[in-house]
Amino acid sequence: MAALAATAVLFSGPGRAQDASTVLATDMCERAIAITASPAPDAPELFGSFAFPCAASADAALPVVLMLAGSGPTDRDGNQPGFRTDMQRALAEDLAGRGIASLRVDKRGVGASAAAAPDEAAMTLDMLAGDAARWTRAARRLAAGAAVVTMGHSEGGLLALLAARRVAPDGVILAATAGEPAGRTLARQIDQAPMDDATRSRARRILAELIAGRQVDGVPLDLAPLFRASVQPYLISWLGVDPAAIIERLRGPVLILQGDRDLQVTVADARRLAGARPQGTRVQILGGLNHVFKPAPVDRAANIAAYTAPGVKPDPRVAGLIADFVSAVVPRAAGAAPPAAGPRHPADRPGG
Repeated sequence: MAALAATAVLFSGPGRAQDASTVLATDMCERAIAITASPAPDAPELFGSFAFPCAASADAALPVVLMLAGSGPTDRDGNQPGFRTDMQRALAEDLAGRGIASLRVDKRGVGASAAAAPDEAAMTLDMLAGDAARWTRAARRLAAGAAVVTMGHSEGGLLALLAARRVAPDGVILAATAGEPAGRTLARQIDQAPMDDATRSRARRILAELIAGRQVDGVPLDLAPLFRASVQPYLISWLGVDPAAIIERLRGPVLILQGDRDLQVTVADARRLAGARPQGTRVQILGGLNHVFKPAPVDRAANIAAYTAPGVKPDPRVAGLIADFVSAVVPRAAGAAPPAAGPRHPADRPGG
């Protein structure tokens, strides 16, 4: 149920990027970034971390990878309460070591963006996609004319696809992203999850109603983390969206990354996405890696334990593939004047 319960409150907003503190981690420096959650004058702010190589020269314009986390209360580092993977932070560190900047963000209601959470029942997938588009604009300003690539992990991949229809990045990376409507993926996860037959049967019936666009009353307590009444509007907006139909109309290069020991998203998902758009799309199946791209055994319990195993980071192949993809992407703004406004990383160094 830990994997199933990863469907909760998330959000984000438009694009005034501003700096705050600077911290040092190995060869990665980072600072806080804030954007407003709506055009309203009193709109709350959403927060993220802009990371870059500490050795970057003062006039460097670095490519930026915008990282969109998966479903549930997953923060900018790839963690949930009581479930620490540090996947996105580790990737940011690896990318900084390769000369690539990144922007990791907290969704509404999560981490530093907790105060921006509206009523959970008001959230929809479209709202999150709009927020991701606004973060893309912020990444554009931070890149100062260099390439911007959006990387979505799990459900974040769907948001990356939807956001790209509003504000186009220079490339999209889909990491462990479902290739089918979420309703089908969730049905498969329900079938595989360790639960008794009666609970499984109830979960299937509730899911069928939500896919049909109907809210369900009287959700049992043991299924409330996934199907509680307040999250049902979001589920209804999300369950029927087909990522393969979206990627088919996407412009620009796409990289699909998929671990072959992922318990939540399958190699077949990656193949379905690529099949919908064969030109300009590259698929990389990574042997021995799980949903958070860490080395993992086939055994389910041991595989899940590897998500949070102390000291275990995402396989270095992942950052290498991302870096290769980013280096091959040509900024759409190439030859044009850099964006007029926005903070730049080189001035924000320890002691700078």
